[in-house]
Amino acid sequence: MEDQKSKDNIKPTKERIFNVSLELFSQKGFNAVSVREIAREVGIRESSIYNHYKNKEAILDAIIDYFKAELTQSGLPEEETTKLMDQGPEVYFQVGSRVYIEQINTPQMEKIWRLVSIETYHNQKIREFFKKELLEEPITGWENVFRMMMEKKMIKPFNPRTLAYEYFSFALFLFFEYYVLKYDEDFDSFMDMALERMGKHTDFLLEAIKI
Repeated sequence: MEDQKSKDNIKPTKERIFNVSLELFSQKGFNAVSVREIAREVGIRESSIYNHYKNKEAILDAIIDYFKAELTQSGLPEEETTKLMDQGPEVYFQVGSRVYIEQINTPQMEKIWRLVSIETYHNQKIREFFKKELLEEPITGWENVFRMMMEKKMIKPFNPRTLAYEYFSFALFLFFEYYVLKYDEDFDSFMDMALERMGKHTDFLLEAIKI
């Protein structure tokens, strides 16, 4: 613990403010944390926060921007997506599930997912972010995937939007189960557990729609 604290203390002040803020926001919620508390945990004066961030809202904006960048970075390149698609729907979904879970499965990202789950109900900015980045865009992306699979005669003709909701709704269920209902419980490996359950759900769906 002391070693970790020493490592944190040699990081740039702005990064330490970011990390401490994320830790506190993910534990207590955005509104329950004051700039004074952040400064105290970082070990600096409250006024020093404003040398790096305009206000507490700006710290939240930086966290959201970081989250977006990480999600974008961890997606599959278009060329790799096409190659996977050509190997069949089972391979594509197996890799797709792993990519999704890996996006969640880092300590920093876990804290942000937790923060999003806390704040979605009463924070307008987080709610809009959730709707656009974590619901509408993924649903549209999976709709395009199912449409492509139909064009390649891999699956039966269905409404691709409906299939996208059917597939992605289970991923959202896992998100809420872990980050809201069971966040404090001890998991040997959330990634292994989630991949196994996503795999079973995918097998069930493909069994119904595959040609």
